[in-house]
Amino acid sequence: MKSPTHSFYHYLEAAYDHFNKTLFNGRLPTCLLTVQREKNVMGYFSANRWTDAEGRIVHEIAVNPAYFARHNMMEVLQTIVHEMVHNWQHCFGKPSRSGYHNKEWADKMDQIGLMPSSTGLPGGKRTGQKVSDFPKKGGAFERAARAFILKSKGLPWVDRFTALTPSCQPREQDHAWEEDLDNSAMEERIDDETLAALLHCPISELFSDLVPSEQLQLAARKKVKSRYTCAHCQTNVWGKSNLKILCGECGAAYVEHEAA
Repeated sequence: MKSPTHSFYHYLEAAYDHFNKTLFNGRLPTCLLTVQREKNVMGYFSANRWTDAEGRIVHEIAVNPAYFARHNMMEVLQTIVHEMVHNWQHCFGKPSRSGYHNKEWADKMDQIGLMPSSTGLPGGKRTGQKVSDFPKKGGAFERAARAFILKSKGLPWVDRFTALTPSCQPREQDHAWEEDLDNSAMEERIDDETLAALLHCPISELFSDLVPSEQLQLAARKKVKSRYTCAHCQTNVWGKSNLKILCGECGAAYVEHEAA
């Protein structure tokens, strides 16, 4: 049995290699794939981030596992490819300032079958600091993603402590998968119902042992600090709930305010 580390990172590397071959003609250089829990970010690209003892330098593509279970497999794969386009632009194009999505990037996304959109839905702006995307029906990305999901059968491991809300903007998904599913011969097949679930169901519905949202919400509320105000001096301090605090200046008790 493969170790959890090996199987999880092998999945990410297999996805990168698959999309590099099918969408970028194998032109993208290898990069270092990492898992980072950066708040409100489902993934990012960082150029020239890693080096080894021989002086070789590689780029980094990071994904945030805390958001995986709130999205479906298509969206996870969209995130990887979105960052791969940043990789392509750094190597072969002219990127703008850090984090900005310019016209060249948007055109490349469009070319490979991902429509850039500031809202993640039709009609959004194609360029800007924060830009999401959605698959073009029957486009190159959609075909490549379905082929990869058929072959890989979904993520091997998922973070049980999933984020309470989805990352960034929503993304439009095409649910008419039955109409143009590629049924070309493959060594291993899965039924259409399972494929539909892998494509479009939130990953949380495919794993049975995730920590319940209610438990996560309770833990999040416990982390919220309360504000206390001295009734006489009007000075403020912050701490956990239900503390009994006296002011060092006047001796008056601090009054706890309810968390907003």
